[in-house]
Amino acid sequence: MLRFSRVTRRLVLVCVACLALMLVAVPLASAAKKITISFWQAGGNPETSALVRQIIKEFEAANPDIQVNFQAIPWAEDPHTKFQAAIVGGTIADVFTVGDPFELVLAAADGLEPLDGYMSQEMKNDFYPQFLERATYKGKIYALPWFGTIRAMFYRKDLLAAAGVPEPTTSWTWEEFVTYAKKLTRDLNGDGIIDQFGFGTSGRYVSQYQPFVRQNGADFVDEDRNVATANDPAVIEAMQFYIDLIRTHKVTPPGITTINLQEIQKMFAEGKVAMFFDCEDTAAMFSREPALAGKFGVGLLPHRKCQAAFAGTDVVVMSKQSKNKEAAWKFIEFFLSPKWMAEYCKLSGFSPARKSLAGHEYFKDPIRQAFAKQLEVGGYFYFKHPKASSFSSAIRAEVQEAMEGKKTVKQAMDDLQKKLEEVLKKP
Repeated sequence: MLRFSRVTRRLVLVCVACLALMLVAVPLASAAKKITISFWQAGGNPETSALVRQIIKEFEAANPDIQVNFQAIPWAEDPHTKFQAAIVGGTIADVFTVGDPFELVLAAADGLEPLDGYMSQEMKNDFYPQFLERATYKGKIYALPWFGTIRAMFYRKDLLAAAGVPEPTTSWTWEEFVTYAKKLTRDLNGDGIIDQFGFGTSGRYVSQYQPFVRQNGADFVDEDRNVATANDPAVIEAMQFYIDLIRTHKVTPPGITTINLQEIQKMFAEGKVAMFFDCEDTAAMFSREPALAGKFGVGLLPHRKCQAAFAGTDVVVMSKQSKNKEAAWKFIEFFLSPKWMAEYCKLSGFSPARKSLAGHEYFKDPIRQAFAKQLEVGGYFYFKHPKASSFSSAIRAEVQEAMEGKKTVKQAMDDLQKKLEEVLKKP
């Protein structure tokens, strides 16, 4: 009996030890199976990055087998170029955001995973079709919209009132815009130096001057015919109008050929710039500044032959190189859910891209309605062409030459025509 008890005791101890080993091994096995994916955001600021981290935290709680490594790359650091280099180097994130139409450049280069096979029809139907159409290349959807945006006219109510300039609650003509920009360019202390400029802009961004070209019924490239149109008389006339604001009327701050738009925003907040073009996230940022309370407004861009304002969207894409595509899709689906899209748009100021959020009370305030009005009267998307990035580089370089006075507007547009023709000829 005693011998049997000892044997039994030994068996019990062995079983307990095995059970302990099994309990230790289970978490180790689970940890070994944990998937790590990376998510890169183009742009962002401390506030939006904090929200993205919150979204990731909740996603990881709901999906304990997936870990997400996050990195935000400010627009000032040219994230699109960094993404291209990472794709070539094989180090690109599993999921990342880009500004439209860069997703088409990457899709044409076979850098993105098509998303059609991952989406339910219900999810697809909830996105506004114009946004999905923008992200479609050769019949496949390569990106999903995170939010929509359009640039409108920012103006300082106090500066306009002091100069006797009416607020742009309706769209001004080009002639009115010049007249008012000149009135708002002032030497406030009589020392012979301009302290306040009527219009802030930058040669770094095609979106700052292409609206004038579109307002004149033209564009740098005719996408339907796949031909360059940079030396069309209407394009030259529009770009002459823009360059005259800088070189003839002198209503813009110095150094704007390469100035960062954040610097223009800062000058506006400080009362050194009275008007400039920007989008909803900047309005949201200004709305949180006590010093600007009641001092800034958003109105319509000027017009000539028609209304036109640069519209766009940031989109979420999946890398074709991702080794964890199912996990990557789970994250995209969670990240773009109505709940988190609404939270991001409330914080950033942008407009949601899902139909189910159309009736949300938060998106009905006056500032948001001004952007909605601009989109209603006239908005356009940038070139959908897969060579859009090459277009931008060529356009920017020639416009900056004209801004610096190194070329006449006609010379710059003639040279741009040749560059664009060469880009279009390349396979």
